[in-house]
Amino acid sequence: MDAATMASFEKTRSLSHQAVRSLCYAPFVNLFFDRLGDARVCCWNWKVPVGNVLRNTMDEIWNGPEINQLREKLAAYELAKGCEFCEFQTADGVLGGAKMTQFDRFQVSAPSPAWPKQIEFSISNACNLECVMCDGNHSSAIRAHRENRPPMPRLYSDAFLESMRPYLAHLAHAKFLGGEPFLVTEHFRIWDMMLEDGLTTTCHVTTNGTQYNDRIQRYLDRLRFAFAISLDAATKETYEVIRVNASFDEVMANSRRFRQYARERKTAFGFTFCLMRSNWHEFGQLCMMADEWDANMSVNTVHKPASLGIYTLPVAELRLVLDGLERQAGDLDRRLVRNKKVWFDEVERIRARVRSGDRPTGLIVIEPASPRAQSVSA
Repeated sequence: MDAATMASFEKTRSLSHQAVRSLCYAPFVNLFFDRLGDARVCCWNWKVPVGNVLRNTMDEIWNGPEINQLREKLAAYELAKGCEFCEFQTADGVLGGAKMTQFDRFQVSAPSPAWPKQIEFSISNACNLECVMCDGNHSSAIRAHRENRPPMPRLYSDAFLESMRPYLAHLAHAKFLGGEPFLVTEHFRIWDMMLEDGLTTTCHVTTNGTQYNDRIQRYLDRLRFAFAISLDAATKETYEVIRVNASFDEVMANSRRFRQYARERKTAFGFTFCLMRSNWHEFGQLCMMADEWDANMSVNTVHKPASLGIYTLPVAELRLVLDGLERQAGDLDRRLVRNKKVWFDEVERIRARVRSGDRPTGLIVIEPASPRAQSVSA
């Protein structure tokens, strides 16, 4: 960021509760475990693991030199190695929805905190869907049926999961991603440990919405869950082309159950949207639906496969996408409330890309939901 952008960025943040100033608080508050056993500080930085479950203990991961180097760099207000996605997000001075700000809410009281405040588990590719933007590293169904590859090994031993027990006790938040989180055996082991220790930590699940059964209900009854439903379209026709093997009607029925649960437990419920060439035209419609459901919408940016993402379009074609969205702007400005900022922030980001003529290529990996496309799994 240049100095002017940095000053504008700081004005968007409320950091009075922080004892340590940092450009990003991810390495101070967060750990993200992936399906290769790597520990990272967030789901967008895939270049700089801070440890691996096959080589390091939990204590070594959280207190090791790799994570401390990231802390020092970001505390000096410099984007560290691996922070290219946040650099991409803010390159045009468009700061709305910047991913790094999601960590600002967790209080940091020391340069080397004793415990993380959040752990994100994306430790298995177990999934029943074969979404068009996904691959076999993030979906076991794609790996078996489309790629004809053997299953991925299970790297998270019972012993390592058990070593997480004291860390679970200090969490303000635990996030579960996929694959499909409700198909991951290790997640149920973690939830069992939380039950055994009487924890009330909110478990946030980014789910494809296809799974709802008596076993899941038993955990919902005994723990505190929040949900993000991966819903990449507002219509059955578009949805079922993107999310192969899923039934739009079934997912909507399950989503209503999850929403009712969240209302009763006073937890979060929202939708995630993977913005692509095949569905950008339904982005506004889905934001409207989220408003009607009193749910938050979050946007995931797809860069790979390059043939699917909008930001990999030639500028002239990206301008056509922008024109189509801007034709909706007047109506959505009048009608959107809860998700107005989400919609307009993304349109402004596209507008800035068109203005700059920048055409990013390749993959900038991030979430929740799955690392392949900014949380594309589930």
